[in-house]
Formats: sequence, structure tokens, C-alpha cells
Amino acid sequence: MFLPLILSLLATLAAGVMSYGTHPGWARYHWGLGLIMMSRRLQWPLIALSLILCLVLFALVISGKRRIWWLIGLAPVIALFGHRFMTSPMNRLSIIEDPPVLSVNDASFLRDEDYVVGVVFNDQAYAYPFGCLYRCPVVLQSDREHRLMVMWSARANVATGLSVAREVKARDLDIVSDPADGLLVYSTRSGQFLSGITGEIPRGGKWAGSEARVPVVKMTWKQWKTLEPETKVMSPPGGAYLAAMAQPQPPPAKDDVLITIVGEGKPVAVPSQNIAAAPLNLSSGDAPAMIFRDENRACVVAFDRHIDKDLIPRFELNTDRKRKAFFIDLDTNSGWSASGVCVDGEKEMIGKKLARLPVQEEIYLSAAQFWYPGLKLDRSAKAQGPDHAPTRPSLEDRKPAAGKKGQTHNPRQRRTAPKRP
Repeated sequence: MFLPLILSLLATLAAGVMSYGTHPGWARYHWGLGLIMMSRRLQWPLIALSLILCLVLFALVISGKRRIWWLIGLAPVIALFGHRFMTSPMNRLSIIEDPPVLSVNDASFLRDEDYVVGVVFNDQAYAYPFGCLYRCPVVLQSDREHRLMVMWSARANVATGLSVAREVKARDLDIVSDPADGLLVYSTRSGQFLSGITGEIPRGGKWAGSEARVPVVKMTWKQWKTLEPETKVMSPPGGAYLAAMAQPQPPPAKDDVLITIVGEGKPVAVPSQNIAAAPLNLSSGDAPAMIFRDENRACVVAFDRHIDKDLIPRFELNTDRKRKAFFIDLDTNSGWSASGVCVDGEKEMIGKKLARLPVQEEIYLSAAQFWYPGLKLDRSAKAQGPDHAPTRPSLEDRKPAAGKKGQTHNPRQRRTAPKRP
């Protein structure tokens, strides 16, 4: 009597771990992410174990050693298999390789206010509409001998771009879950997991197929096509475009805030509302950084403040109309362009370049704290320059600054003319 019961319970247990072991809700526990990854790695052994136990029970009934009503114990197993491979929310997401692309004129399905993930890869601009990425959050794009991977974690509002090896194929990748609102991808080829937020393996470190980070931006279609008129646009998979999902999602919690992460390894975070055209000089993290909002391209840019090994100046916005610089460093009084190149000052300084740092803009704090353990949020950073107070960015309206490209409005106080004697 006990043998069929034990077989039914063990088969159900194996099917339950296979079906619900990757549920994102486990992430609320400190051991949850480990359980999710272990469940995915053991998925096929668990399936095999459950099926073998079911066959043994079925054989006992066929041989007449047990009554047929013991087969009722197989019903939970069938239900769990059906959930895992048919009704699970993760089954609605897919990985697409080399999707068809359209020109700007042919992308009539996009409205100006719809959001896209924009990336310039191998000197070619690409636009991946939110309405497409909600169904296909992982995109592999080939451009001659180069290969791009774009991942979209919708609820965390994070887009990540990676240059990957030619061996990375869609058939070898599997979307496992989205713990803490971050996409988790598994490579059957390397046996490694990839975080859609950090672009690394979950515990930190380079993913086997990754070659380098590729900067991406999130902005409206109107903004992106103005900046990149020759961009190529991802065509909706199957011709179905989710226009209702073409905007960023609201925060997962009422008290959640948008932050911008600067650097790799041990990055530092800044509230997105504190970032404006005037630079923020950050001291925490792996490298001292200078971060500002490029109003012409509607994105955030960060540079390492190291000029030389022992020279780490602070920067402020240039308010002198006679100087062609965008920033002034307070140590050498040299002028720097918005692209991080020294353009005026002492002769030995001209032409020096600041190293650019990776930036992840407008991420919800709750997701960032999970995927970046020990992340420091610098709330005290303030912009340099009295005439440029930080302004809060909006997900609904991030239009480029008006006026000529490359110019920024720098108001100056009018000087009082000296009285004649």
C-alpha cells in the first residue's frame, strides 16, 4: 500500500521543484536565487525522475499488483508539467535572433511618443521598440562579423547591451525567470546564467559569451529618429506590435525611485532626479567619476576623473562665453569638451582624454539593490555651478535641449557699468 503512495509523492515533488523552483517569488529570500538556478540546472534530471516514478506506478497497476485508482496520484504530476510548459508566464517570452529590420520610413507602426531602446553598434544605429521587447526581451543581432545582444528587463526599466561571440546562438539560450524584476538567462552551451541587469553572471564576473558592454539608451521614437535618422528598426515579431506596452512601466512599489548606476565592479548610484547639465563629481565606487546629462542626446554620460595617476580634478560647467570648453576642471583651469577631450588650457593638457564609464540610466532602486549587492546610493552629490540646479528627468518627456547642437544655455549675470568720474 505504501509503495504507490511513496511513488506518487516523490513524482509530484520532483515535478513541483521543476515547475515552481524557478518562480521569481523565491528572490525575496536570501537563498532564493540559488534555488532558482539549481532548479533550472536540474530541470531535465527532475523531469526524467518524475517520469520514471510515474512509469513504475503505471507498471504496478498494469501488472495487477495495485488497483487502478492509484493512477489518480498522477493527476498532480500532469498538472505541474502543464503549468511548466504551457501556462507559465515565462513561456510567453521568447528569444529572437536576427529579427527583420525596417527603415525609418517603413516603421509606420511606431508613434512619436512610443519608447525604444536605441544602440549604435558597428557604426549602425538600431532601434528596438518597447512594444516588441515586451514579448522578445532578448534579441541577438548580427552585423557582418560582429554580434550584438540586447536584453530588456521591463519591470526594472533596464536595457543592457553586450557585444557577444559568434558562437552565442538563440537556440542555446533560455529565459529562466525574472527574480527581483531582472531577467535571468541560462546558456545550455556554457552552463552559466546571465543577469539581464548587470550583464554578468549573477555572483559577479564575466559571462562566457560576452566580449564587451555596448552603451544603450531609452528614449521616445521621436527623439531617437531625430538623433539617428538612418537607424534600423526591429520589425514586430509575427507582425504583432503591443502598442499598449510601448511606455515604461510604473515602479513596483510606491516608494521606489529611479537611480542611475555609474561604473562596474563596485559601482555607485545617484538619484536620477539629481542629474542635470552641470556635472556631479562622485568620489565613491571603483573610480572617481564626473557625471552629467547630455541634453543634446537626452542621455547621461560619465567619465573617470583621472587625468594622470595623481591628478583627479573636480569639474564644473563653463560659464565663460569666451572659452570654447563645455567643462572646466578646478585644479588646472583647463577646458574640456562634452566628449571628455581637453580643448583649451596649458599646452601639455591639450588633447588629453577622459576615460568613459558605463552608465545604466533610470533603474528602479529595488531591482538595483538586489542585483548589485552593497550598492552605494550617493544622495549628497550636487551639481557644480550656481546657475544649473538639478532637474528631475521624466520618463514621459525627455526632449533634447532647444537650440543649436552642442550649445547649452548658460545664463550670466549682467555686470553693472562703472560710473564715470
